[in-house]
Formats: sequence, structure tokens, C-alpha cells
Amino acid sequence: MAVDEQESVASHSRLWYAAMEASLELARADIGFSAAHFSIHQGRSERLHGHNYRVSLRARGTVDEEGTVVDFSALKGALRDLCAELDERMLVPTRSPHVRVEESADGISLIEGSRRFLIPRGDAVLLALVNTTCECLAGHLLGALRGRLGSTGYRLEVRVEEIPGQGASVSE
Repeated sequence: MAVDEQESVASHSRLWYAAMEASLELARADIGFSAAHFSIHQGRSERLHGHNYRVSLRARGTVDEEGTVVDFSALKGALRDLCAELDERMLVPTRSPHVRVEESADGISLIEGSRRFLIPRGDAVLLALVNTTCECLAGHLLGALRGRLGSTGYRLEVRVEEIPGQGASVSE
């Protein structure tokens, strides 16, 4: 290949990644958390139960001069840390109009209708959410992830599945 052809190919390659937007997905079986919760829908409360949640994300942005949109290792580390904070905990929505949360020396009291749960502090995580649905959990993780990563040149979408094929996605 002649030098002019090589320069043309190199120039074309630079144009490709300078102008393209890419979408990268991180959906690994080892990223998720196990947690107990109940949701309230239209004033009706579910029974206390748990899920082995799977968490995935998508990053969208312009491909940089190194041919990447995002450093996968930074995303994986931040997402794993956030999932670890929820793992093996009772998820408590502190902004629900249907739930009253009281903290005491005995632990956390969660009062919903005629039900009262006393949860040891170390077994609960208080979430500033109105519910613990997949939609709310995905939004929580997206906000927390963005808080850890700061401003970047890419947009994020987080998906939380309570069972394979059943979940919700929230995006920026």
C-alpha cells in the first residue's frame, strides 16, 4: 500500500471514531444483589419477599480518539460497589406515603398499615424512594452511579431485573 493510501485510511479511521456514537452494554451475571422488600401498588401492599436482582447498564456517547466511549473497569467497579451496599439487606423506602420509618436503639421499625417490621440496623438499607419497585431501584442506582462518576461525556441507562426478563430501565 502506498504512503498516500495509508494516510487516507488513517484519516478515514480518525473520522470514523470522531463522528460515531456508540452504545456499550455491561450485563454480567455477577453484577447484582439479593434483597428483601415489598412494594405498594394502588394502596395494596405485597407480602414481604426477596429477589436475586440482576443489574445491567448501557453507556452511550461519542467514540474518542482512542476508540472507546467509556472505561468498562470504572463502570464495573462503581456498579459492583453500589450493588454491595444493597446486597443481603431489607430495602426500606423512606419517602413512601404508605410507610412510616422509625429508628431506635433496637433497630429500624417499618410500619405499613397494620404490619410492623423490626429490622436490625445492619440488615436494612434506607433508600430515599417512594417504593422499592424495579423502576425506583434503577433510578436510585443511576443517580448514585452518576454521583460517583461525576460529569462524563456519555449518557447512562441502568436496568434492574427481579427475575430474568422482568425488570425496568431508567436512562439519563
